[in-house]
Amino acid sequence: MRLEINRLTMLEVAKSVAKVAPSNSHVDGINGILVEGDKDIGEVYLTATNYEASIQQKVFASVAESGTVLVNARLLVDMMSKLEGEFVILSADKPELLKVTGGRCTFQIACLSPSSYPKPVMPFPEETVLMTGICSLAKRTTFLVSKDESKPALQCIQVKFKNSAIHAAACDGIRMMLVKDSAEQTDECEFLLPGRSLQLLASVSSDSDVFEVGDLGREVVFVRGDMIFTIRKLSTGDFMDTNSIIKSINPAYSAVADVSEMKEGLNLISIGALAKNIRVPINLVFSKGEIILRCNSDYSDAATVLPAKISQDTPDTGFFYDVSALLKLFQVVSGKVKLEIDAKGFMLIKTRSEVYLQGPVRPSAKTEKPVKQTANKSSSQSEQGHDKEQNRAKGAEDVKEVAA
Repeated sequence: MRLEINRLTMLEVAKSVAKVAPSNSHVDGINGILVEGDKDIGEVYLTATNYEASIQQKVFASVAESGTVLVNARLLVDMMSKLEGEFVILSADKPELLKVTGGRCTFQIACLSPSSYPKPVMPFPEETVLMTGICSLAKRTTFLVSKDESKPALQCIQVKFKNSAIHAAACDGIRMMLVKDSAEQTDECEFLLPGRSLQLLASVSSDSDVFEVGDLGREVVFVRGDMIFTIRKLSTGDFMDTNSIIKSINPAYSAVADVSEMKEGLNLISIGALAKNIRVPINLVFSKGEIILRCNSDYSDAATVLPAKISQDTPDTGFFYDVSALLKLFQVVSGKVKLEIDAKGFMLIKTRSEVYLQGPVRPSAKTEKPVKQTANKSSSQSEQGHDKEQNRAKGAEDVKEVAA
């Protein structure tokens, strides 16, 4: 193989493809990028796979001699970033030894045999639909996939094409997110995409990219001019019926607020709620045109008030929620949101294109510090009992403060 290629172009493509190649697989070949030069069409193909996702990207080059080499992914990126000059020359008299020249520097790299590489099949689907907004879709859903490996379906994003729209759902078993974006008219279909693979696709794409998407049975293929990206899908049988769950919520209290103000309030209140990696629930109350956020922990007592349009006030005690999940949500939505809470505290947060569900948690009381005993040793049992009663009353009063 012998070819000359623009160094920065090669660097950009190598960086994208290297994101798919694992860096610590016990199978050496899978850690590499397969580089194929085709003299007849003047193109170079870079391919990587981690078995769950695969990518093949092409770039134009001056190919004097066709050939194939298997290069360590990290090494290829490092060489392209550190070499000088506008162009680099890659040559190999035999597949196991690659020579890379750029500027005044030359590398000689020992490579694995290309025959040892599990090269994925990168088919072009016959029937496709057009899809844009991959980055936005991934951003609004993958933050909520489960980390429980015993529940593979919940580690996926459910994607449906239906009624000229793309519907996506994510659930970690406790919270869920539903997203709806417009799409071209298409036949109905659905599949489960592993969240980490969808994140990889988003990381090598831009939101304006137009993909031709095809379902090949075991894999979903995304084609974008110079790139083919495949994701191995799971069956849809184990994923929960998210729409039915959302419809089962009967809101009793509601408020409309600005996302930026909610985000600012949650950031402030989380200082005490997440201190020293100890999660303390936050208290949320709708009252008289305001959303009140409180946090009472061992480290701080905090409260903030946000303007909102309240349709129905909550009880004065409000409801308690995990603030870390809400912080992630308000990083990915914008504009106005409608908060709806049912009588049990299950909360829906809605925008024009998203619906998020989060359940309540139990309030936690602050830890009581030991009370120093000042009574004389000769104090009567009745006096000691009175002291204990006062201590219990003090603890109960703190619980009331947390719930208030």
